Amino acid sequence: KGFFGGNAYLAIICLLFICLFLLRAAMGFFPGYRTELSEARKSGIEFVNVLKEEVAGFTALRRKMELAYISEKRVRFGDDISVILLYNRFEGIVDDTLDEAVEAYTEKVNDGTVTEADTISLTNQVKQNCLALSPEEITLALSPLGITKTSDKIKQRAIDLAVKYALNDAETPENIETLSQKIRTEMGDFTNAFETISAAGGPLKKLESSLASHAQETVHLLQRQREIPERIKALREGSKKISNPEERAKKLAMAKKLEESLNTDFSVDDRAQVFYQSIEKHHKIVEEITQQLNHSLTLLPAHLKSPKAAKTIEELRSLMPAYIEILHKKEQALKAWKHDTPVGIGTAVKAFFFGTEWQTNSDWQDVYGILPLLTGSLLIAGVSLLIAVPIAIGAALYVNQFSHRREAAMLKPAIEFVQAIPSVVLGLFGVLVLAGLLKDASAHPLLSWIPGFPIQERLNVLLASLLLAFMAAPTIFTLAEDALNNVPKAYTEASLAMGATRLQTTLKIVLPAAISGIIAAVLLGFGRIIGETMVVLLVAGNKATIPDFSHGLAVATQPVHTMTSIIAQECGEVETGSLHYMALFMVGLILFTISLSVNSFCQKVLKNK
Repeated sequence: KGFFGGNAYLAIICLLFICLFLLRAAMGFFPGYRTELSEARKSGIEFVNVLKEEVAGFTALRRKMELAYISEKRVRFGDDISVILLYNRFEGIVDDTLDEAVEAYTEKVNDGTVTEADTISLTNQVKQNCLALSPEEITLALSPLGITKTSDKIKQRAIDLAVKYALNDAETPENIETLSQKIRTEMGDFTNAFETISAAGGPLKKLESSLASHAQETVHLLQRQREIPERIKALREGSKKISNPEERAKKLAMAKKLEESLNTDFSVDDRAQVFYQSIEKHHKIVEEITQQLNHSLTLLPAHLKSPKAAKTIEELRSLMPAYIEILHKKEQALKAWKHDTPVGIGTAVKAFFFGTEWQTNSDWQDVYGILPLLTGSLLIAGVSLLIAVPIAIGAALYVNQFSHRREAAMLKPAIEFVQAIPSVVLGLFGVLVLAGLLKDASAHPLLSWIPGFPIQERLNVLLASLLLAFMAAPTIFTLAEDALNNVPKAYTEASLAMGATRLQTTLKIVLPAAISGIIAAVLLGFGRIIGETMVVLLVAGNKATIPDFSHGLAVATQPVHTMTSIIAQECGEVETGSLHYMALFMVGLILFTISLSVNSFCQKVLKNK
């Protein structure tokens, strides 16, 4: 009793120590994060973040417009564009490899000594060097517009233009300018719409950039004000321990110098005036952008030859008014912004638990929002259970109810042996083997009906879920099989005696009787998955953003980051005691709470069976 009871109490004490350690390391996070958020507000970073969101939205609109414009150009003028792109590559070949030959030819032209043989010789050199370009290099040259194939006729046109370039003292042939102007002219209003949108965001980006520089200067001054008193205190305390009078005097002099620098004039209120004065300027910019976007909407063509361009333009017709509405809402937010509004501890708690970004070691602002990590962890766990639960419970039912004794003696140890495979080995297998196989298989035409196929990101939720399902299935299988074993044999015998088949008995008698134990097995499998680190660190993609659930089931092919992997990835490089350090321990505390809650719930399920 003393030995085993003592071990049990020791386990409880260890658990309490773990809780206290996590609490001690994590609880300083919210006051520290509150200080950072307060400095972000006083310095104007909070103000500039609104502008950054506006710029990001505009950039997304412009990219969509560019995508539609390029798609339409590629369909309508694919040959001419291919000639221009190839010519640009061939022009580089002439400049890089035939510079001396072109110069010698030009000197003979100037001296009047050039012959037809010289012209033929230089022409042949240009053709040979251009034809030596490999298919991969040609594809790369055409890649800016997504063109993958070209004909010999197009190559010959581009080579002829490169010859003209070499023979005319490195002057771009008029043909290239003519082709470019032809494309611009025939694209008509589409070109004007694209250029209008491209130019519209310039003033907004310029305003955001200038205010960002001012805000960074201010936040550095605020951080310096906060850190200098601590350095002064450390220097003075350290000087008391120094026996050398000269060294002690030097330390005190440094402390005095820092104290004097702390008292220099610096007014947060004065520096904040720049942001208040920019609100009117921002209003004018918003009005200009609104007019330009509305004007570009009228220029967008109704009929396009490219289906991809037509689809993108339809999206733009709805996105532009939505963006204009967002601009006006942001404008009201900027007018309501006050640099001296206090930041409460509740704001820091809300920013952590509901923040949609996790961004550390940033030159701009470190942001600690757990929502992307929690979403990634739950998404991977959910997909893993969808795969593992049917397989594991099906295997448990078969082994327990249908298999021969010898077959069960072989299958059960084989399934349970999977738990002995180290997770890092499975992770490496996923990265080096399974990721490539899954990506290649997803590109097969027969699988194109599956949402998210072909897979764009090599490392993603689906890959991590497959490996975690493989790891969790043995745990669920073992516990579910034990639950089935605990069902009294009398239930089975009575059902069979009444004339029920083995399958009917299993599904309608045995399975319902063992359901609480099976639920507990699934929950423990969930706990196994949610706490896994190495596999998700290696194969989940480590992208700390909330997945785009608007894609439906295709969300499983997107990369994510998880709570466990963020701790493993960043803990080794973080400074002990820093806000980043405490944030990671806060993530660990939440993960510990989730695991503890799942296990506690399992115990309640088992007690109530």
